[in-house]
Amino acid sequence: MTMTTWNITFYGLPGIGMVNAGDDLASIIVKAAAADNFEFRDRDVVVVAQKIVSKAEGRMISLSSVIPSPRAERLAERTGRDPRLCQLYLDESRAILNVKGRHVVTVDKRGFQGTGAGVDTSNAAPLSEGRVVLLPADPDASARRIRDGLRQQTGADIAVIVSDSFGSDLRDGAYGAAIGLAGIRHLEEPEGEHDLFGKPSRPVINRVDEIASAASIIMGQTDAAMPVIIGRGIPFTADEDAAISRLLVGPPLPDTDFDLLTES
Repeated sequence: MTMTTWNITFYGLPGIGMVNAGDDLASIIVKAAAADNFEFRDRDVVVVAQKIVSKAEGRMISLSSVIPSPRAERLAERTGRDPRLCQLYLDESRAILNVKGRHVVTVDKRGFQGTGAGVDTSNAAPLSEGRVVLLPADPDASARRIRDGLRQQTGADIAVIVSDSFGSDLRDGAYGAAIGLAGIRHLEEPEGEHDLFGKPSRPVINRVDEIASAASIIMGQTDAAMPVIIGRGIPFTADEDAAISRLLVGPPLPDTDFDLLTES
């Protein structure tokens, strides 16, 4: 029997700094890597936090510019949240699946199930500015732009994952998940047709979420300031046509949004 050993490393790239609308993320990453004497290699996987991608793409909005609808006002009364935030949840969603306490469970415009349609106040801007961050309009396109820039500037054939923190109806707490892909297949099907006991086995692994979750540990959720993580030695299948949509299998959209169905 042949034994394969993988030595996988994840490296948090320091020196990214604050990102503003219009910034070239690939150039920022390359500059930070050079300052830290880090050299990219073929098959490195660069995981980039959604927050800096959205900021670079100008996906920020001031709550002062949001006018809540009567529906958003009712949702705010029910959840105890700012009515303007509730309006953004509605604007960024395909459907409202549930309301659990302060949490609004949504399917957003990109097809992701989570809370609040990915609208986030954390690490967006000082509280006094009242700004929030929206998800990238097309996270796959975002990943491709970053990958193209990195490949052009470094010469390394790498893959890119845009990641975000998601929650689940079935588990407490958040976890890192992929929302945009470039150069890496969403699934991995390891070779080998039998398990240790000779039984037929052909596992199908959600590799990109595994990578995003591992990177999320280093990224942190508060003031870690580590939004770019490089994974090395990761087994994955290269895919020039990668798309996050291939990973999404639901949920089905309801005929009537939960908040409308349950209004008194």
